[in-house]
Amino acid sequence: MSVYDKKKKDEEPSLRWYVGVPVGSNPLILLDFATALIVTFLLGWLVILIAQLYFDGYIGLSHLRGAAIVSLDLCFLLCIFYAVVCFVVLRNRYAALYRFDVNGAHCDNMRAYPKALKRCFIHFRCYPIEPQREFSKNVERQARWGDVTKITELPELGVLVLRGKRGMLLRVYCPDENIYRSARNYIRSATGV
Repeated sequence: MSVYDKKKKDEEPSLRWYVGVPVGSNPLILLDFATALIVTFLLGWLVILIAQLYFDGYIGLSHLRGAAIVSLDLCFLLCIFYAVVCFVVLRNRYAALYRFDVNGAHCDNMRAYPKALKRCFIHFRCYPIEPQREFSKNVERQARWGDVTKITELPELGVLVLRGKRGMLLRVYCPDENIYRSARNYIRSATGV
């Protein structure tokens, strides 16, 4: 689904493709969610213990255990909410249009229900889709080539992570090996990284 556009002779060609991205079964999103769960558990546990110390003046073993149980319950509720949103509301997928041009990398995340070109019960990595003509919402993210300081390659997942001075700028999902190589080479030539 890679498309090279040549607009004028003096302009660089642009690279663009559509990709379907799993939400609930995506390893990168699951890693981010697990990190958020750990932070939530620790903050909840700490806040409950501080409240116990403030109101009662001491913390016993039963308070430590009770705070851990309440924090685990909060994490369990967050897991249920995550599962409902990812698998029921979003149907474990969203569509994205990636465009590379002279200015930078652009990603249009579209609220659509893309159909994979290859049928699979559940996707764990991105997959090729047909161009999306109808979608309800669109959010564009971009990374200017001058802001990119490092490229993290995850070829097993078909993902290129563009990083800048302040962390991650953009995750570039590539549905197949050809697009992955084309995107990596384009980014390297555009950024010099």
